[in-house]
Amino acid sequence: MMKTKPSTEYALLGALMSGSKHGYEILQFINTALGSTWYVGTSPLYVLLKRLERDGLLHSSVETQDTRPSKRVFKLTSKGKKVFLNWLHSPTEHVRDLRIEFLGKIFFFQYLSLDGGSELIKNQVQVLKQIKKRIEQRKTKEKDAFKKLVFESKMATVEAWLQWLIKHATPFIQSQSSLNG
Repeated sequence: MMKTKPSTEYALLGALMSGSKHGYEILQFINTALGSTWYVGTSPLYVLLKRLERDGLLHSSVETQDTRPSKRVFKLTSKGKKVFLNWLHSPTEHVRDLRIEFLGKIFFFQYLSLDGGSELIKNQVQVLKQIKKRIEQRKTKEKDAFKKLVFESKMATVEAWLQWLIKHATPFIQSQSSLNG
């Protein structure tokens, strides 16, 4: 099925959560709404849409237009919706994926007015605390000075993300859910 890396496939599924769109509309949505974090080129977009359809996560049909060429319209299947929501509610496993994937999740919680964002942040904090503990254990055992430095760098990154989650992401999600509630 889908890889656990920050996957553009999830952004495409998310783009269709609010309703059917044709390829160009999906591209515009991602570039406008998620352009600061996510980039999708035109040709990879159609390759991914084809794969998602083959995997049964979306369905497409051709819409004919009187004066313009016909266009293919994509719609989420119930399986596609389930896969997207599972991804959305799961914490990001790797620190390197937070910048794209986790920010994308926060965006979709807000954009789709969904509940569960605070829960996601709590779970993400737990995942990062576990990662931090593993880095500390490895750093303690490490003899090589450069490798120790690398572990310090990883620690600083994890700590920065933890601070950001608590100081910025939490209030953002709470303000969004109070608007929705």
